[in-house]
Amino acid sequence: MKRIYLLLSLLLCSLLCMSQVSTSQNYISTRTYTSPDQSGCREQVVYFDGLGRPSQTVDCGITPDRKDLVSLQEYDDQGRKLRTWLPAKSAGNGNYMPLSSLQSGASSLAGGDVRPYLQTTYEASPLNRPVAQHGVGEAWVEHPVSYQYITRDPRSFSWLYYKIPSGNFLGVCTTDEDGNPAYEFKDGLGRTILAGRMDGSDPYFVYYQYNNHDDLVNVYPPFVTYPKMHEPEGPFDTQSSYSYRYDFLHRCVYKKLPERDAIYYIYDHGDHQVFSQDGEQRVRGEWAFSLSDELNRPVLTGICHNSYYYDDFPLCEIDVKARRDDTGTAFHGYIPENIPMTNPVVYTVNYYDDYSFIGKHGVPASLNYVTPPSGYGTRSESSKGLLTGTVTARMDATGVTGYDYAAFYYDERGRIIQSRATNHMGGIEEEYVAYSFTGEPLKRQHVHTATGYSTQTEECTYEYDHAGRLLATKHKLNTNEEVTLVENTYDDLGRIKSSKRHGNSALTTDYTYNVRSWIKTLTTDTLFNQTLHYNDSYGGSTPCYNGNVSGMSWKAAGDTGVHGYRFSYDEMSRLTAAGYLWNGSPCANYDTSYTYNRQSNLTSLRRNGRIGASSYGLIDDLTLTLDGNWLTRVDDAATASAYNNGFEFKDAVKQDNEYTYDKNGNMTKDLNKNIIDIQYNCLNSPSKVTFKDGSTITYMYAVNGTKLRTVHTIGNTTTTTDYCGNVIYENGVQKLLLTDAGHVTLSDKKYHYYLQDHQGNNRVVVDQTGQKEEVNHYYPFGGTFASAEKSIQPYKYNGKELDTKNGLNWYDYGARQYDVAIGRWNAVDPSSEKHYNWSPYSYCKNNPVLRVDVDGKDDYTVNSAGRLFKTVVEGSTNDRLMSIRSGVEPITVNDKKILSGMYNMQDGKSGGLETYNSTSSLEDAAAVFKFGADNTSVEWKLDIYNDKGDKTAIIGTSGREDSVFADKQSELNVKGDKVIDMHSHPYNAQASDQDMKNLKIKTGTVYHRDSKVLFFYNSENSRIGNNEYKIDTSKTLLDKLNDKFMK
Repeated sequence: MKRIYLLLSLLLCSLLCMSQVSTSQNYISTRTYTSPDQSGCREQVVYFDGLGRPSQTVDCGITPDRKDLVSLQEYDDQGRKLRTWLPAKSAGNGNYMPLSSLQSGASSLAGGDVRPYLQTTYEASPLNRPVAQHGVGEAWVEHPVSYQYITRDPRSFSWLYYKIPSGNFLGVCTTDEDGNPAYEFKDGLGRTILAGRMDGSDPYFVYYQYNNHDDLVNVYPPFVTYPKMHEPEGPFDTQSSYSYRYDFLHRCVYKKLPERDAIYYIYDHGDHQVFSQDGEQRVRGEWAFSLSDELNRPVLTGICHNSYYYDDFPLCEIDVKARRDDTGTAFHGYIPENIPMTNPVVYTVNYYDDYSFIGKHGVPASLNYVTPPSGYGTRSESSKGLLTGTVTARMDATGVTGYDYAAFYYDERGRIIQSRATNHMGGIEEEYVAYSFTGEPLKRQHVHTATGYSTQTEECTYEYDHAGRLLATKHKLNTNEEVTLVENTYDDLGRIKSSKRHGNSALTTDYTYNVRSWIKTLTTDTLFNQTLHYNDSYGGSTPCYNGNVSGMSWKAAGDTGVHGYRFSYDEMSRLTAAGYLWNGSPCANYDTSYTYNRQSNLTSLRRNGRIGASSYGLIDDLTLTLDGNWLTRVDDAATASAYNNGFEFKDAVKQDNEYTYDKNGNMTKDLNKNIIDIQYNCLNSPSKVTFKDGSTITYMYAVNGTKLRTVHTIGNTTTTTDYCGNVIYENGVQKLLLTDAGHVTLSDKKYHYYLQDHQGNNRVVVDQTGQKEEVNHYYPFGGTFASAEKSIQPYKYNGKELDTKNGLNWYDYGARQYDVAIGRWNAVDPSSEKHYNWSPYSYCKNNPVLRVDVDGKDDYTVNSAGRLFKTVVEGSTNDRLMSIRSGVEPITVNDKKILSGMYNMQDGKSGGLETYNSTSSLEDAAAVFKFGADNTSVEWKLDIYNDKGDKTAIIGTSGREDSVFADKQSELNVKGDKVIDMHSHPYNAQASDQDMKNLKIKTGTVYHRDSKVLFFYNSENSRIGNNEYKIDTSKTLLDKLNDKFMK
């Protein structure tokens, strides 16, 4: 009888979760259960027309008031997607929605806009290529993205300053909504040879060269070759260009990046990159090593002093491994096989599968598993295949000073439920996590200890609605009363509507959006209000339809009027001027203007500011002198100074070579700041800054890039700041505990909140009662307006820490330091190969109004056309990808370079739609691919390459519903053989003729969005039968690909 009762209960639960679908229409209903007893689920119903094409998609009960969202797809008479509609709200409980009701409902939900849809126009040819896409919104009717396909030889263009080889070429000119063209030319082999934009009549193009083996060998940025014409083989300027050399297996063994000495690479017989050496390591006689175990998992990194010549291929017949062995004390429980190490220094160690390393090799017994607090997850008996522990070096200006150790424990589903790690202050960082059935964290407890200090125990509790949207974050510190850090509400489209802090209505921020879900206003009572203008003029600004901000206004607590800026851009979307406004009228008090060279380095900067208690004038009139991308000198023609020693450029000297650089392109001298020497560690992060007066700033980092300590010795005063987890110490006193919404002052346990603008800049700091404590007003590139107000905390622009001591004025972004006075980084971009047409020192492609730095927490939203929008910036170790469609649960992307690289590429070669990136995280690649394929109307690409066990994925989209790029291996410098060639189809349930023609491996793969089925094809068969899989999750997708292609 119990069995029958159980079955009836499960049936009842399932029925409770079912919607009332329209059986008169063909449909597929998909349920994702949110509870183990099946009492809750998220359901989506897709209705199909008579030709089997999806016509309506219903997200059942997804809105905050549990109503449906219904989206419509219309087709033209040739079966091509014509109009993709924004969703309408319906109380139909999963029912098919009448067309007229859906269309009027979409308009209503879009604020009454009469064109709540994306419309595509195609050329009159069998190729079905789009020639225009009119985006969502009536205002964009006259401002489409247009495409022109060029078959003429690019050498015939009068503006071409390159001599390129003869041959067959196909070009695409993509013109954005503001009429700015971008070009890309490919040769007959599908290789990009020329790509870039026009600024008026001036071309800004990147030129690509390949060898006879299809390897990318040279990349020449815009200003390297202009204006002289050269033959394809050069010679070109090598300081500021990219150069690659390969071995006989097409592996890159030499890489020369702009403003850096070459990097050498050495591989073993198993195709593992074992050694690398940059220019500074070459001076010291060091090689960086990276060793894997027998399962090709990374286990050891460090440096040694072996003697090699990279072009002798010294390891080409040797298999190098690291074997787990407790006798290997020099390598923390590993023994390198088949290779000697001269004077090795270990940087990192990874342990897998078990916990036998605890109690050995310096790993303390305190990292052993402990019974968690009540309500937290329990440990699985098996940890096979999982990372169970790490060793991470600490380093300062003298080298490695010690190690920190960590252990990770997992539940039955492979989720970390407990982690234990030592810290540099002699204590332990403990963390416990409890998860929901669907994997969201429900609560987290963090316990911080340090020798000789009070223990800080904080517990965060998270609440979600029925659609998985975060409703509240609660925080409890030690035995104090629990407080609600943030309470969120959402609108019908799933966008955040309001955010209340500390349960205080006066600390509630309300958000509004335009038809494209771009933030329009942020309103926090009388504390901080901001309005953003895009396609509307503000203060005489030119409307922008391509996503640029044309103007903005804001008012903070204590202001007697409304501040504002109207922005001007060139055709490269670089900011050229910001005209200051007061109460909506032009007022030059804080005007700025900028000019750039062809590589987008700033060459001049003018900045007005406050020069007296009530007077304003020109505080900076800068001319920047460059050698390639290196800044060598800055001259300031302004005679006035900023009020109250406020923000401005300080022109301390007038001579050549005011700035110098090391062999890795790091700035080593800044005489205008009286800095005579800067030393760097292996991360190219500063380890010691020395000033002319003898003052110093020294840094301690973990080798993973985490800053642990800063010591300022300014004259006779020493200030030591320790960063220990989220607890900050100053001169041995626990000062701050950072939270998701601000910080807690540990002296009085008082909560303080950061009110931020659209970029995550901290504008106003308030206490828990709503009392104003700090106000910041920013210039476009992040400098603060001169003010008489006191600064109470260091986190300002983009939420980053600003160090002003002794005139340093650097923002710490983690990977690099940002000099806000001149809008440049102190070091080259480690991802410069993703941005060939931009200086590796330029900040945010010189559009700081729209873009933010990539090292903060980046929440990205993808629209139906595959375009990414960055919406939130805070501190975190991963990114999130969300859909513009309501009710779609976001995904977490751990490799932070994936989305940031794709986002920054959008306005590159193909006018804002084609975007792609590479990653070694196949899990992240599969997750981004499936999310993009499921939630957009365009095709997505996922290729995987195997480089003798090391796998790399290329992920991206061309922003088109019927095609996607074929191959980006050379362009992204990805090594190995392609083992998986996969793309998505939004509606076509078989491979196209072009798919079959372009296939370069034996079997290709298609993921069909609407049926969520994975099928295969070859050059002769568009869909191979009896070999198909239903794909519900990205994990399932990766598992199926692994089973078929990678085992």
